[in-house]
Amino acid sequence: MVVHWLGRYSGFVKSLRIVSELGLASEIHASPMVYVDERTARFVEVTRSALVLGSSQNIDQVSKSALEHLDAELVIRKSGGGAVFLSPMGQLWVDIAIPKTDPLFLGDVGRSFLVIGEIFMEALSRVGGHDLEMHTGRLLGGRLARTICFAGLGPGEITFEGAKVVGMSQRRTANGAVFQCTAYLRYPFDQLSELMAGAGVDIPARGYALGLAEIFEEFSDLDGVPAISQLRRSLIDALENTL
Repeated sequence: MVVHWLGRYSGFVKSLRIVSELGLASEIHASPMVYVDERTARFVEVTRSALVLGSSQNIDQVSKSALEHLDAELVIRKSGGGAVFLSPMGQLWVDIAIPKTDPLFLGDVGRSFLVIGEIFMEALSRVGGHDLEMHTGRLLGGRLARTICFAGLGPGEITFEGAKVVGMSQRRTANGAVFQCTAYLRYPFDQLSELMAGAGVDIPARGYALGLAEIFEEFSDLDGVPAISQLRRSLIDALENTL
């Protein structure tokens, strides 16, 4: 069962709906477009660890014994890309919904990621994020990126010294777009290597991604609850600035 709370921030032109949900990743991914009628930030906290695969990935690549060892559910999301590992209070997960009638909505799929990337750049600068870069070029990454989401790099995604810090995927309907965004507190290299051991690719133990506690001094001594709460508040402030 998903438990959710609603809130709202109003601006001169638009309002921002804030949704907080607590539940299984499988339950949240079952309805990715539910809030696309209005500009919405849907913050999700998972109650159980999960390996989330992109829509085109082969579940036979996943180690069943690793799923059992990590007590993780296996989820297939409705957008593309590689695997993502989620754990309770291990990451900031937010779905940002932009309806087609919203001034932030862009018909160009690639350029639309840049709008969300700019919002994240502002949010992370508010919590001490410096020397960050937003990728503005084409999609980068080969076979490894098709296996592990954070091993590739797409437009709008945020990096620190070449390592991905914020990952994004997008789903669209005739009503608008939803950007599913993830930033880790500490990146789960070991869990992903164990879970995707059957993918037939060499998965680096370090280097291609970083968590915020690994690059921001402000987060280095914080556990999940205060760190994720601070990130959430900062992202809401950045979203309010677009109203």
